[in-house]
Amino acid sequence: SELNCVAAVREETKLVVGDADGTLYIFNENQYGYHSDKYAGHPDAINAMIAVTDNVLITACEDGILRAVHLFPHRFVGQVGHHEGNMPIEKLDVNADGDIIASSGHDNKVKFWNISYLENMDYTKKRKPVLQAPGQKRKKMSEAMDKEKEFQLPSSGRVNRKEFFQGFES
Repeated sequence: SELNCVAAVREETKLVVGDADGTLYIFNENQYGYHSDKYAGHPDAINAMIAVTDNVLITACEDGILRAVHLFPHRFVGQVGHHEGNMPIEKLDVNADGDIIASSGHDNKVKFWNISYLENMDYTKKRKPVLQAPGQKRKKMSEAMDKEKEFQLPSSGRVNRKEFFQGFES
């Protein structure tokens, strides 16, 4: 599959490459012949990405969603934002302070996202694993995993399902 974008992480000792199948490939410095790790999970092509910390990338995808991805350990942090109509996102850039990113997509809009909260997040927290119930079909398992990894971050402007009833008295 074609390689679409690249970002340097881990004090520029590792190179992360996104491809058209939604996979991130990680290469070690001076060992670019074959990737040292690969991280699948994006539903479609990764068109652009930018490193916002040494372990966190923002990926811009064909489905119009910006995702925060933690690399070590590998996991999706959540959705940073989205473009209207699920139109593909083509370009990303970050300001000099590293707290605002801009994205442009096929919806002919440039959107700005405040990502300052990403530097203060506790990435050591373990999220509840998605376990496959006995007899559960593989498709249902992948749907459950998709729901788990698409957590809405503050900049997305969307609400997480479990937060809908927050504040109601029982």
